[in-house]
Amino acid sequence: MTIYNQLITCNDNNSNEPTEFNKFLLSDSKAFTFTDNKLPDNFLENLVFLVTRKPKRLIAHIQRIYHCYQINSQEQLFAALIDLLVVLNRRGLAISRRMIIGTKSKLSGEQYKILHDFMAEDFDVALLAGNQYSVFTKGLIGTGNLVQQLETSNKQTYDPLVLAHDYIEYSQLDEAKDILERAIINQPQRLELHQCLLELYKSTRDTSGFITMFNIVSGLDVAMPSDWGTLQAFFNERKNER
Repeated sequence: MTIYNQLITCNDNNSNEPTEFNKFLLSDSKAFTFTDNKLPDNFLENLVFLVTRKPKRLIAHIQRIYHCYQINSQEQLFAALIDLLVVLNRRGLAISRRMIIGTKSKLSGEQYKILHDFMAEDFDVALLAGNQYSVFTKGLIGTGNLVQQLETSNKQTYDPLVLAHDYIEYSQLDEAKDILERAIINQPQRLELHQCLLELYKSTRDTSGFITMFNIVSGLDVAMPSDWGTLQAFFNERKNER
């Protein structure tokens, strides 16, 4: 029997919204529950980084929203909701409505009104104004924040290996591989990045991903770790056995 856990619940007894929008249910909410004390201090920053890099990855948006909800960060939560609406661009109205109503208790009255009005009327998504934590708004809050964001966007403020392990812990292996692949291109000298990525390729039997990255690494201006050749031989052996 599958037991459904409440992801986000609205406890506002005065709400006139239909009850089906009061909570968002998932059969497996582990990917959204970040209560582990081992999480890095910059975990939220890493989520924002992932949303910025892959804006159409819905699960990253929901993770960001729920994490902000859990840590009671009102401004960050509002920014996460705004960014979700901007990216969806009036698509996915059902999930947008559930997120907004479900997080109502952690939003200010003005913030909730902005989000609720947007869902109720045919507003242009380009007119949504976020705050200093929004990454997809058009800068209606002010250009100073945008300038500051651009100046710091090229600085690496996270450890890709730590972030990859976080994704692996929540069984998000594709995200972990993507993080490691990009990190190796930028830091090909870090052997632990290679080792972790190769372990993922082997455990998931990702031959195509391995071949693509093998060609990239072989073209980098560093000596390719011997582990790449070992895994190549492993995949070739499996291919011959078929």
